[in-house]
Amino acid sequence: MIEDTLIVGLQPLGTSIGLALSTGGFGQTRTGYDVDNERARAARKSGAVERQALNLERAAQQADLVILAVPAGEALQYLEVIVPRLKSGALLLDLASRKNESSAWVATNLPAGRAYIGASLAVSPEALHAGPTADAPRADLFRGGLLALAIPPSTPGPAVDLALALAQHLGAAPFFLDPGEIDAVLATVEDLPTLMGAALMRVAIDTPSWREARRLAGGPFAALARTGAVQPPKLLQASLCLNQQNVLSRLDALIAELQVLRRLLADETLHGELAARLSEAAEAHDLWLEARMRSEWAEEERGGVELPDRSGVVDRLLGFGLPLRPKDRR
Repeated sequence: MIEDTLIVGLQPLGTSIGLALSTGGFGQTRTGYDVDNERARAARKSGAVERQALNLERAAQQADLVILAVPAGEALQYLEVIVPRLKSGALLLDLASRKNESSAWVATNLPAGRAYIGASLAVSPEALHAGPTADAPRADLFRGGLLALAIPPSTPGPAVDLALALAQHLGAAPFFLDPGEIDAVLATVEDLPTLMGAALMRVAIDTPSWREARRLAGGPFAALARTGAVQPPKLLQASLCLNQQNVLSRLDALIAELQVLRRLLADETLHGELAARLSEAAEAHDLWLEARMRSEWAEEERGGVELPDRSGVVDRLLGFGLPLRPKDRR
């Protein structure tokens, strides 16, 4: 049982975690910190946190578990404040959406006797279609979702146990990737949709008929355009630049696919191929959505890195129903 959990960043991600932990059984005190005092007060009023920390340095010194839930572009400046002040035995769980830079910095600067684990949360299947309420904090936001963990080789067993206990309390199935894999995955499922939304909005407003089109724009337009406007532009730009090479690779692939679709549409003799290509995309979407709604990922190989070879760790992980890597199966 840990005494104090500190949640740094009380936007929907951090507030939802706090609400999930408010059901009890995970630590004794939830403390929240956010540079926006109004947001922090709202999180406390909602019950997501019990105390509002006004001094991050002091709060970091007291916490057994620090959950960093800030935008990727701000993560390093928070790490520079938090990491030197972690108390002995504390775990810092980094949920900022970019991992390579943060994990490299922490590897050099983390004091002995403290632990750091990079992580990324995927929401519950039901939250995929939350519509206008998608950004509203909720206690069950991750129930049936996933928690990707990037665990450094030297991480102590108790820190791994704590991360897994958090996953269980959130209702999220844990699985394992390295920091570079997390960044590559997020380039496809977060960064690319964000750029597509921003591009769509720019194309739309530059269209001569935008005055009329904006009145007719419906669900498909709103759903995609929204992805480019969720984060403040400066933070979005910083996040994209942190993942630059992965994003460029995915962007090149998207441009190539759009060129193929354009060619098929422009040539009437290729309209059958266009229909087949669209059909393949629709089928792939339906298969993905069906699997995502079931969330039965234990039946599939999730990939990821080998876990550190520590006595007892594999047994603990198997208790959460995680698959072994192929070479470990008998």
